Amino acid sequence: MGKGPILIDTREIDRLVLGLKGFEDEVGEATFHALKRTIEHVKTQTGRIVSKEYSIPQKMVKETFKGGLKTKNSSSGLEVNLLSIGRTLTLARFPHSPIAPPARKKYKVKVAIKREGGRKVITSSPPPFIATTGAKTLDKIQFNVFRREGKKRLPIKPLFTLSIPQMITNEKVAERIQEAASKKLAERMEHEIIYRMTKIKTSR
Repeated sequence: MGKGPILIDTREIDRLVLGLKGFEDEVGEATFHALKRTIEHVKTQTGRIVSKEYSIPQKMVKETFKGGLKTKNSSSGLEVNLLSIGRTLTLARFPHSPIAPPARKKYKVKVAIKREGGRKVITSSPPPFIATTGAKTLDKIQFNVFRREGKKRLPIKPLFTLSIPQMITNEKVAERIQEAASKKLAERMEHEIIYRMTKIKTSR
């Protein structure tokens, strides 16, 4: 899970409502469409922003939003929520070396979780190693980063790191997403309001 929700500043909407007394229905409709367009924009931008900070593809980020868009229009107000759902990722989801178990017995496992700084040595006790996952098909992860749970050869367990929702709510990432969302919302609100006001003017 992430640290908390990313909120979009809606003060501009409040100012528009005050300035357009008598056109509350038009403003409400404009707000609804502006928010929906903004949310779609946020999905795309979040994939780009996260993949610039972390070594994962945009597609993986966008896939966590599946089924996450919810809209609610009630007397208490209009709400649009976009939810990212995802488990913590194994280290094999990131660029790592070696990719498969090497012939030599001693080696260091390096993983690039963040793009800045490249691959870094993973330290744990007992030390990590690369082993087969036992996957039967090529679309599954063939090798992963494991460590032993004790001094014996077995059992072993894969090493995990952050989830994508945690990446999204990283302070640096969240600020960029909020900036992109607020900017897009202001643009869409202006467009939607002008469109509806023009329709009213031409119909009279």
